[in-house]
Amino acid sequence: MDSQAPPQGPVQTLIFMDLEATGLPFSQPKVTELCMLAIHRCALENPPTPQGPPPTVPPLPRVVDKLSLCVAPGKACSPGASNITGLSTAVLAAHGRQRFDADLANLLRAFLQRQPQPWCLVAHNGDRYDFPLLQAELAALGLASVLDGAFCIDSIAALKALEHASSSSEPGSRKSYSLGNIYTRLYRQTPPDSHTAEGDVLALVSICQWKPQALLQWVDSHARPFGTVKPMYKAEAPTGPSPRSSAATATAPLVTARDTCPNLGSRKGPQSPFPMKSHGASSTEGLLAPLGLLAFLTLAVATLYGLTLAMPAQ
Repeated sequence: MDSQAPPQGPVQTLIFMDLEATGLPFSQPKVTELCMLAIHRCALENPPTPQGPPPTVPPLPRVVDKLSLCVAPGKACSPGASNITGLSTAVLAAHGRQRFDADLANLLRAFLQRQPQPWCLVAHNGDRYDFPLLQAELAALGLASVLDGAFCIDSIAALKALEHASSSSEPGSRKSYSLGNIYTRLYRQTPPDSHTAEGDVLALVSICQWKPQALLQWVDSHARPFGTVKPMYKAEAPTGPSPRSSAATATAPLVTARDTCPNLGSRKGPQSPFPMKSHGASSTEGLLAPLGLLAFLTLAVATLYGLTLAMPAQ
């Protein structure tokens, strides 16, 4: 299947997914937890009946396929990420979790291949986080094409469209479209197990069951090939510089900052921004004065000596 082509016919399987990671995009995060929940189109076209008065959270469809696993990130988790997710590099290592490797990439591909096509990955804030991060992990392995047959949509864009089309939407009102806030707005309760990959996926399925028929229509017309997603960051080269050169490179910005920013170099107070230059100029000026005086005295002595030799001859 062409990685740039739109879906051939209606999407058959929605793969609801969520990634937890070591931090925010600027820190080039690595995945620490991954969950995918595959639901066939017919389960959303014929949703189970909620047990109770509205707004009741719809039950999960009976037939689902789920893939959920933790991943050793290979780098430290930020304190903020660890506090939110409950995962740290040490905890994952203590439990013997493995890295995001080719086996995991092939596992993702095998999981999708068990589902009827076309597939569409659905993630909340997926366009800005989950999809680019997943592409970065695959690109680092040289396996960026593993999920080329899949499509993707960001559920934030979908839910915004559905709410704006709803009669209950207030023109001009500004709403939060975080996963927790949408869930609370729809069902008047907070989602359970927030910030675990599986908990967030289950909450995502619940909010997508709010208007499932309208959601499917939106997905069919807006799904884009996953292969068009750009990686969150460029994959590191397999062979990097030596540790010594890396250390030198890492310290270079600090040296530059201290040289050009006088307040960073010392706690004693402001200094000249160019101390080396000023010290060099002072030394030169101090040497020129004694040398000039010595030359003058030498010339004077030589002149007097010459006159003394010349006097007897006269």
